[in-house]
Amino acid sequence: MLELVNERDFLSIDEMKKLLNVSEITIRRDMKELNDRALVQKVYGGIKKIDSNPPEAQFAQRRMSHANEKALIAKIAVELVEDGDTIFIDASSTTFEFARVCREKRNNLHVVTTSLVTALELIKNPTNTVTIIGGMVRSDNMSVIGTTAEKMAENLNVEKTFISCRTFEPNEGTFETNPSESVIKSTMADNSNKIYLLVDSSKLFKKSTFLTVPVEKIDAVVTDGRVDELIKALPDKVKVFYDLRKA
Repeated sequence: MLELVNERDFLSIDEMKKLLNVSEITIRRDMKELNDRALVQKVYGGIKKIDSNPPEAQFAQRRMSHANEKALIAKIAVELVEDGDTIFIDASSTTFEFARVCREKRNNLHVVTTSLVTALELIKNPTNTVTIIGGMVRSDNMSVIGTTAEKMAENLNVEKTFISCRTFEPNEGTFETNPSESVIKSTMADNSNKIYLLVDSSKLFKKSTFLTVPVEKIDAVVTDGRVDELIKALPDKVKVFYDLRKA
């Protein structure tokens, strides 16, 4: 359904029934789910593609990439969070999905983040307390970066850090392409008791520009695939959480 609407800009319910060969009840359920996840816009008679021009839509486009894998990772990762935890969540699209599940299933969280969209999502649960690291807004990612943000991060401490990355080489660690994002993530990892990496399998066994969190600092990796390869490559102390149906 998501691929079809991105190709056609608009899909009616009747078109989806014919193209997907499923019931109207199933279509309406899937429409609601995609709309709730801000991947499409629900309109009268069907759904339409999200406008790709505003910054929010640019972020939404990133969320569409490997969307099912990110949703699965989020459902697994929320089991690592308890009510009342103090946590850091980075500005990736994967951890945004994780934040959505946390908002629904956990209460009284104290969250530090560099993501504007994650902050807005989490405060929909009024029991949560959210601190946004201040600095320069990066419009394409709806996040905060820069020297002010880097200095603020130095003075913040959390129990658990949840990050994703641009790429992950299990023999070395996580990598980023933006130097300020790399510094902030590295700092929050240093200021945390536990570090959890949420990464889909398309990013595994690759390097990028800036080594950010060395693998020896990571407590666990939450992923969706290539599990056997990952377990063999990682140090013994690093746990791997995954969907057993895909192991």
